[in-house]
Amino acid sequence: MESQQEAARVRQSVPQGRKDSGRFDIKNIAIKIILPAIILIILWEVVAFLSGTSIIDVVNAFIRLSIEGDSEGHLLIDHVRMSLFRVVLGFLVAILTAIPFGITIGRYKIMNDVFGPVVDAIRPIPPIAWIPLSILMFRANLIGAQVFIIWIGAFFPILINTTTGVQRTEPVHVDVAKTFGATESQILSKIVIPSAAPEIFAGLRIGFGIGWMCLVAAEMIGGGLGLGYLVLIMQQVGRTGEVISAMLLIGLIGFLISYVFLIMERNILRWRPGVSV
Repeated sequence: MESQQEAARVRQSVPQGRKDSGRFDIKNIAIKIILPAIILIILWEVVAFLSGTSIIDVVNAFIRLSIEGDSEGHLLIDHVRMSLFRVVLGFLVAILTAIPFGITIGRYKIMNDVFGPVVDAIRPIPPIAWIPLSILMFRANLIGAQVFIIWIGAFFPILINTTTGVQRTEPVHVDVAKTFGATESQILSKIVIPSAAPEIFAGLRIGFGIGWMCLVAAEMIGGGLGLGYLVLIMQQVGRTGEVISAMLLIGLIGFLISYVFLIMERNILRWRPGVSV
């Protein structure tokens, strides 16, 4: 008798759970899709009112850029391809320099004592302020100057997050590894780096976002191609629709790449429940 009553209670609880799940899904849809869409529409209406440009103008401008090109004859895909090339190159250089340097500073106190103040002194300088110096350093290589600006923008977020992640490694884990005779390389590869991985991935996302913004600013110094350059030349000839189209495309590409980073982080760090897409 008691088992039958228990089974009945279980059957009654199943539909209720489904209802709760449905309400949860609707809530997620409202928070993740409907509300952001409403906010974007409101922001667009504000921009359209201030700039005097309608959504039809932006769509037509996007089509013209894709088919006919800009005032210099370059298609939109050419600008996108060049911008992605520059940002990927600068971002890879930032990864190869910031992560090893951050691990070194975070792991060894003497390195932190020596280089910590140097990093703290240089880090507050805005990446855009480096543009004149980058032009002087790369006089005959404009791409090199732009990659340098991207590197500056991406380097410090990756470095700081890597250093913080390494320093937050539980000392007891390191002590246990030493007790069992682990070498320094084993401690780094098996304990320190996996422990710092969430912070490193966060630094990569932030670093790429800042590097992408710096790229758009750096391309405005010239180069003939690039989304930042496209915004500049379209503004100079008074084609507001093309300017807004390029800006929206810049935001869309940045969002998609950030989403890719989140997916990579979720798949690589499966043990971390806090990662969501």
